[in-house]
Amino acid sequence: MTRRALVLAACLFALAPATARAAVDLPPPAITGTAGDNGWYVSPVTLKWSPTGETSTSGCDTQTLTADTVGATVTCTASNGPGDSVTRTVTIHLDQTPPTAVAASPARPPDAPPFYTAPVAIAWSGSDPTSGIAACTATTYAGPDAPTATPTGSCRDNAGNVSSPVALTFAYDATAPPLTGLTATANPDRTIALGWTTSPDAQTATVVRNPGNATIMNAGPATTRATTDGPLAPATAYTYTVTVKDAAGNATSASASATTPAVPAELASTSKAKAKAKAKDRTPTLRWKAQRRAKYYNFQLFRNGRKILSAWPTKNHYTLHAQWRFRGRTQHLATGKYRWYVWPGYGRRAAHRYGRLHAKGAVTIPKPTPR
Repeated sequence: MTRRALVLAACLFALAPATARAAVDLPPPAITGTAGDNGWYVSPVTLKWSPTGETSTSGCDTQTLTADTVGATVTCTASNGPGDSVTRTVTIHLDQTPPTAVAASPARPPDAPPFYTAPVAIAWSGSDPTSGIAACTATTYAGPDAPTATPTGSCRDNAGNVSSPVALTFAYDATAPPLTGLTATANPDRTIALGWTTSPDAQTATVVRNPGNATIMNAGPATTRATTDGPLAPATAYTYTVTVKDAAGNATSASASATTPAVPAELASTSKAKAKAKAKDRTPTLRWKAQRRAKYYNFQLFRNGRKILSAWPTKNHYTLHAQWRFRGRTQHLATGKYRWYVWPGYGRRAAHRYGRLHAKGAVTIPKPTPR
């Protein structure tokens, strides 16, 4: 073989291995895991690389990501000698944790604590350190009425995880108690009897008489369904407005009218005699409705805003006296207007166990009738 042929053969032998190599191929990894929203995964993620034609790799082992991450970068490099190398990088966003610290905030405090009496807007909020909050429940509660309304809400993060429902508990009453069947009936003695119907939801009843805009009952107890006013002026039309309220302050009003009878001529002298007898009565007996289980009552009398008498009768009435001792001073039942209040007492008097204000009223002591 000539020298020239030997050189050519050597060159062909040197070139043979390079032309026999296969090119490296590195496709994207196979990714398994539960996909959430916005490119996030919501369960552990496994990456499996499948390079071909490689003689060496770096970072291409199958691996599983289990910890939440805002962005984990995974890189695989496959090569087949100098000049033949492929590198791929993928970023995994993993959030498996629902939003935390979820809480509800009403748009305003209760209208009549603890009650809301009109629709109230409620917004829930929370936190999510990985993918961030996408949205939380926002609603307006408008019923039904309930002593413990419990609307619920939740938050969703950008990965699609949803928190457990969180309730906001409050009292809601937007419905006024009914008031039906109001009647006003004039009696021969010139008193007017009132009666009405309502529901157990009503807590108080107030009665105002016109003309005069006189309050003849102010926030009477829940059980009140009737009252009598008078005696009044003869042959006069009176209108009564009754208002019932529930514990939340919702009110319903209705009105009824009646006219007192005229005084017959033959009774005029008798009426005048009764009026004079009443004027002479300067020690009236004040009465109130008995309170169940009350052992006694605390009766207090005020004149010009100052307390001048405190007594503890065991019956539901008290007769004023011409004079008495109070706080070391002698008091006299002088002409004028007095206000009185009554509280029920329970158990032994020394225990000082009193209920809520039970009754109140006003009494006017007339001038003595000249002899």
